[in-house]
Amino acid sequence: MTVSDSIWLRSDTGRPGPRPAYTLDQLADACVRIADEDGIRALSMRRLADTLGTAPASLYRYVSGKTDLVDLMVDRAGAEYRFAPLTGDVRADVLDIAEQSRAIHRRHPWLSQVTASTLGPNSMRYLDHLVGALAPAGLDPTATMTGVALLSGWVTNFAAQEAAGMSAGAAGGGAAHIAAMLEHGDYPHLTALMTGASSGGPAGDAADPDGGSGTDANDRAFRAGIDALLFGIAPTR
Repeated sequence: MTVSDSIWLRSDTGRPGPRPAYTLDQLADACVRIADEDGIRALSMRRLADTLGTAPASLYRYVSGKTDLVDLMVDRAGAEYRFAPLTGDVRADVLDIAEQSRAIHRRHPWLSQVTASTLGPNSMRYLDHLVGALAPAGLDPTATMTGVALLSGWVTNFAAQEAAGMSAGAAGGGAAHIAAMLEHGDYPHLTALMTGASSGGPAGDAADPDGGSGTDANDRAFRAGIDALLFGIAPTR
């Protein structure tokens, strides 16, 4: 895709036909409603046209196809961020963005099933804010953008598991299954980890996914993942 193919940069000047009846935001809102109610597979040009009460052919006045619709709705979901002023505390600022992103994915489970082909204005604001959150770490551009990709990917994958009804303790069949398997083989490192978890030792917070409620376990696992990424992305100097 070239820059000129982006729906955000495509020129509307001189395009023949009547004055547009809808804004891109209105199209995006309709797409989001369809996906929220019936899933991303329900979205099509015809379904959108039916929702808007217009003919499918009329939509090509605004978009070139479903790829544009996905770009619109992903960016529209990004409008739900409420970016607070950055504090200079990398962990606190990144965690604030990540928690908001996780909440947005919960409201719109289809987000983890699609990938926008281009960044829109709201996605650019997200990127800008996350780059700013990582700035105090003093990373070069490549490391910064790698950090953005890893952090965003963690949120998306974690949210996809939550949308599928999986808890943090479900990995590998759950902590109870792993503990039972330890009795049937020589796994010294796992045994040490699980022993520390069951005794409430230092490994407990990260390695005891079945402790407490499922929500609490998921919250702990989510933050542990962010901390693990930041430890590699922005180590203490």
